[in-house]
Amino acid sequence: MSSHTPRYIQIADALRNKILRGELQPGARVPSENEIREQWSVSGITARAALSALRNEGLIEGVRGKGSYVRNKSRLVRLAPQRWFRAGTTAPRPTFSLEAERAGQNVSVERSTRETQASAEIAERLDISSGDAVSETAYFIVMDSKPVSSGVSWEPLSLTAGTAIASPTEGPHAALGIVGRFDQIGIPVDEVEEVLDCRMPSSAEVQSLQMPAQGTPIVAVQQTWRAQGRPVCTADVVFPADRYEFRYRMDIK
Repeated sequence: MSSHTPRYIQIADALRNKILRGELQPGARVPSENEIREQWSVSGITARAALSALRNEGLIEGVRGKGSYVRNKSRLVRLAPQRWFRAGTTAPRPTFSLEAERAGQNVSVERSTRETQASAEIAERLDISSGDAVSETAYFIVMDSKPVSSGVSWEPLSLTAGTAIASPTEGPHAALGIVGRFDQIGIPVDEVEEVLDCRMPSSAEVQSLQMPAQGTPIVAVQQTWRAQGRPVCTADVVFPADRYEFRYRMDIK
């Protein structure tokens, strides 16, 4: 390495090499700012910059009051579009429960639904009028005691009111997932559109998803399901990028 390379980069490179070679395993504590200052004879600013570089690369995460640790890279796999395929002879299930099962993780979900009026943005996404009645469902998913996603979905009550799926969280079909639920009322969902936005989390998202204070982005996904071109549901979901792997496998025609 050139002698002109800034010291914080030299330190970050040395620690990165230890992580990549396996000398520092996932969960291992990395040297603290004070330890770096003493070992490399540098200032606190330089030590902080080295640790910040590793956090921004997603190699380490800080635990308040304890220090920095090598991040566990094991992630859930979100496979699209296969995650939306109908299950054939087996009962349909929410996609997150299948992903937890494949990963061997226990899953718990907090969900709540209310009836409200569609905002202008949601109305546009659902192709309805602003102020039309919709069901709004907020949900928070935890796997093996770690939050993995949170989101809000909206369905037009002009389609579901008075049916067995009027409430996404109650009734005999609540456990079937969106595709399975709408099948029950004769509206087969045949398309889903996802728009991904990778960004840094808000302070509220950091707190609710129990994320590191620095260095970890989220993947924000805007979803819309359609049946013969008509929107039946739209949702906004956020995933910590270190807990989910987005994998796409598509036919080429």
